[in-house]
Amino acid sequence: MGAVHSLRGYLVAVAAVTVCLLRVAAFAQQGPSDAEINAAIARLGDNTDENGFVKFEILYRKPRRSTEILISSLKPVRRGQYQSGKHPQVVWNIRALRSLTGLDFRAPTKADLTADEAHFLDHDAKTDEVLFFGTWMSRDRVWVAPMDAQTAIIGKWRKWFKKHGQT
Repeated sequence: MGAVHSLRGYLVAVAAVTVCLLRVAAFAQQGPSDAEINAAIARLGDNTDENGFVKFEILYRKPRRSTEILISSLKPVRRGQYQSGKHPQVVWNIRALRSLTGLDFRAPTKADLTADEAHFLDHDAKTDEVLFFGTWMSRDRVWVAPMDAQTAIIGKWRKWFKKHGQT
């Protein structure tokens, strides 16, 4: 009988330790903090290379919060063409949002576009809608849309998150 009690005590101790370890493991897997997400976002465009997408990985560990932080960081920038290595942070943030959500928004512009802007911003002549930015892939050159389109697209991201971001 003493052996049964000692075995039972041993099993209870093992079960208690297992439950504690599971809680520790679950806590460790909660995902990155806001500070870690913000730091990763700030580094999105730094020293990009063939392994550049590794920088997105931290965002995938907490995708809803990362999306919220990315959207709150969106701000319009100067319209125009940006060469490789000089893409505005907002371009990298929208790239990350596209990657996380699979979404991309367009908005109309009242601005006159150059031929290159119309081409790379995928201008729709019927609606005057453009993308926030477009890339000449072989040159890694980016064209950023006029301010009115940027502002409207940022508004669409915010409206989408307000409606769908809590699910």
